[in-house]
Amino acid sequence: MPFLLPSRKHCSRTKPMRPLITLALLMVCGVLQAAPQCEDFLGALGTYPKSIEYLDCHQEPELQTAPLIATYRIKGAEAVAAETYLQHTYGMRHLQLFCCMWDSLRHFHREQQSGIGYEILMVSEETPINQRSQWAQIEFFYITVSVNTLEP
Repeated sequence: MPFLLPSRKHCSRTKPMRPLITLALLMVCGVLQAAPQCEDFLGALGTYPKSIEYLDCHQEPELQTAPLIATYRIKGAEAVAAETYLQHTYGMRHLQLFCCMWDSLRHFHREQQSGIGYEILMVSEETPINQRSQWAQIEFFYITVSVNTLEP
């Protein structure tokens, strides 16, 4: 049986629809983008100082956006370098003393290639230290990098 080509009449009717079909396929592909997985998010974004120690990643499904949260730890003596790295690389603010801990306040960073949004936070453990020059006396600071898996 010979291969049948569509008639010219049929092709002329579908030709105006091609841009719409292409647009629809692109939209569907965007929606089908893989969901983020728990991982070393700082490592996925690039290299980071060796003084920043990756601890773990877990999901908090009971929270509204069911975020994936990667946790890191830095010794107090290395905290200034870690803070500087996060400021220059992701635009995080300087840590400020609030009550009994140092806190950067949450910072949002959107990765340009993937479009994934990351929430970055750096805090100290609870401490009476109230001078930046004494950070080396604080045993650890912590960084969390969160990715929401649900829309708020």
